[in-house]
Amino acid sequence: MKVLWDRMENWLKVHAPDVLADLNEGASEPEISGLEDVIGFALPDDIKESLRIHNGQSGDAQWLIAGWELLSTERILEEWKVWKELSDKESFTEWNADPQEGIANVWWQPAWIPLTYNGCGDHHCVDLGATEDGANGQIITMWHDSGERALLAKTYTQWFEYIVQTFESHDAEYVFESGDFEFDATEDKTNG
Repeated sequence: MKVLWDRMENWLKVHAPDVLADLNEGASEPEISGLEDVIGFALPDDIKESLRIHNGQSGDAQWLIAGWELLSTERILEEWKVWKELSDKESFTEWNADPQEGIANVWWQPAWIPLTYNGCGDHHCVDLGATEDGANGQIITMWHDSGERALLAKTYTQWFEYIVQTFESHDAEYVFESGDFEFDATEDKTNG
């Protein structure tokens, strides 16, 4: 993760120094373990390593990933609690999900831990409750108003590396303003 973050930081220095300055310092071990204690799941090692490098962003600049906030441990917990409260109230019992293979056929479950946020209730999540056809730790989409649940990567490292490669292959206008940014690391789309 350190090498990937170094590459991301190098790109940001040139193309978006304000976004680089907006990244928080790394999370402490108590912050990470406290998050895990509340959500009831151990985070994959690569996500913990990433959080130790940058614990999300402060929100004083545009969001890091093409209009998506990179969540800190505190923000992960805030967003997770919103979904958990809705789930506990059985808010999703009438809603039908449309998941890809390997993703549980539910609207939301506590094992989906948000990593990003777009300001409208949508997330990219680490899935710690994959079905037998999936892989725990895979990265999936979570839409607030659509049952589509898509697999984006088998691991956080694969997903983050794909994002870094996409940044490196494009300028700031493409990354932050074009609306063409792809998040699906299951296919090579970096040349698009």
